[in-house]
Amino acid sequence: MRLTSVPIINFSTINDFQTASQWTIRATDPQTLYFQLFDLDNQNTASPASFFPLNGGFFNAAIQTAPQRFLAGVGTSNQPFSMTVTFPSLNAGHTLTFTATPDPNDASVWSFSFPGYTNVGLGPSSGNVIFSLTQGVNTYTWTTINMLAVEFTNQGCC
Repeated sequence: MRLTSVPIINFSTINDFQTASQWTIRATDPQTLYFQLFDLDNQNTASPASFFPLNGGFFNAAIQTAPQRFLAGVGTSNQPFSMTVTFPSLNAGHTLTFTATPDPNDASVWSFSFPGYTNVGLGPSSGNVIFSLTQGVNTYTWTTINMLAVEFTNQGCC
């Protein structure tokens, strides 16, 4: 099984959000970041309407097949389930890992709290994000490249 994550922006409810190619954040601002899981090996070809995730924002109807949403933790063999989100760094001391929480109404949508960093050197230093989903005894890990763009404020320049 090959999973991927798609950033969600402007999240209001499970039926009211937009997907994007990446999150754009300020390193100093605390916020909640959302993402949706898709199974790349489970393609949907039923009808053009089914090519869209819940909000109809990520996949194009012109695409003949599109990955289906992946609902984590379905079935007793996939219990318990948990997700970590890691922002890697060349300096091991600056790697950041957060625990994500599934939306209670849709287990394909997850979120985690990003605290914001007053010392921008301690914030994420990579646009890549590593996801690790554990379901029962199985762990699935994947990386989404350039999922995060970090805006830095007041870099001490004139």
